[in-house]
Amino acid sequence: MANKLKLERVLSTLEQAVNLEDMQSVTQTLKKFYDVDHVVYHWVDSAGDQYGCGSYSEEWQKRYITENYLRIDPVIQGCYQRFHPVDWKQLDWRSRAAREFRDDAVAHGIGSQGYSIPIRGPNGQFALFTLNSTCDDATWVKFTQTHRRDLILIAHYFNEKALEFEPDRGDRQPQALSPVSYTH
Repeated sequence: MANKLKLERVLSTLEQAVNLEDMQSVTQTLKKFYDVDHVVYHWVDSAGDQYGCGSYSEEWQKRYITENYLRIDPVIQGCYQRFHPVDWKQLDWRSRAAREFRDDAVAHGIGSQGYSIPIRGPNGQFALFTLNSTCDDATWVKFTQTHRRDLILIAHYFNEKALEFEPDRGDRQPQALSPVSYTH
């Protein structure tokens, strides 16, 4: 019961966030709450601009950009093709580039286990909420099974808040999936 109350406080804090720094603070709180190595929320808005908050080191963030890892990162590639949460072990790490990327990530303190939740939003927005850690497979499976529902909820709270920060968001009308014609 105490954990549920603590989670409620975290979600309430996230709802009250007014800027990216507030969201960053929530990632640090979640990192401690779940006792994981990292918590990250990363999104691409409808204009293609990228934003993020989380606990990855600045060194790793710069390296990721410099090495253009976005193009080969199996987490990004795999989650872009899915709607459901993904354990990193389910992803395709067979290519040499993917294995080298993983080795570099681990060398920079990224945990060997990961769980990412892909989220889609209006007008092309794509986001990932990720937790990762260094532990054995059995411990990680138990962690993800125990916390799956809460993590999905948290991911959507992050996404809702991120959409509020999107510039020129306004009240956009939803786009039709295809032209509709009615015949009588």
